[in-house]
Amino acid sequence: MSIKEDSNKALAKISLPLREVKVWLSCTQWRHFEFEITNPTDVIIGFHLKSTRPSAINVHPTYGFIEKRKSAVVKIHFPKVDEYNFTIRADRLTVLLAVKPEDLSFSEPSLLWDGVSYLPDIYARRCIIVNYKIPFENETIKRIRKSSSKGKTATEQQNNGQKKQCHQDAETNAAAQASKTVQSNDNEEESEEEGSTEDVANNEKSEAEQDKQ
Repeated sequence: MSIKEDSNKALAKISLPLREVKVWLSCTQWRHFEFEITNPTDVIIGFHLKSTRPSAINVHPTYGFIEKRKSAVVKIHFPKVDEYNFTIRADRLTVLLAVKPEDLSFSEPSLLWDGVSYLPDIYARRCIIVNYKIPFENETIKRIRKSSSKGKTATEQQNNGQKKQCHQDAETNAAAQASKTVQSNDNEEESEEEGSTEDVANNEKSEAEQDKQ
């Protein structure tokens, strides 16, 4: 099998864990997500990431090598946006993949793609479509969500308080019922003791009369 065939076979085994992602951009904070590029082959794979909107999509690392049967984590960052100046359109993340040449240093993955030092004859392309959820998160939406979250927390605390009170009431009623039962049993025992005493007295009186006769 030729080198080109080996490279094609190796690159065909590499896929991305997702093909599309939907991002809710924010006017107040950065957004982030990450994914892994796995190399299941017995050769070292070089990769290069780029996007259709570099000013709004930051990728790290941009270049890298993935060792045999290992993976690399790629992090994607979306800076805060100006909701009035951001054009809504689908973007694309592109991952270029190629087999590492033997004479290329592992510490210089960018040289594989500079078009001068090296230019891979065989490479693969994998893409992730980036869509955006609108409206973007702004201060107004953030306050509404925060207020809603506080209201939900207060309701949960109130419900927990009611449940706790019901539990305490149930325990109080159970204790009162148990006390009532004990008192009832004590009264029955006292009645039995009194009855037993009267029987003994009557028996003694009858025996005394018989002795007199």
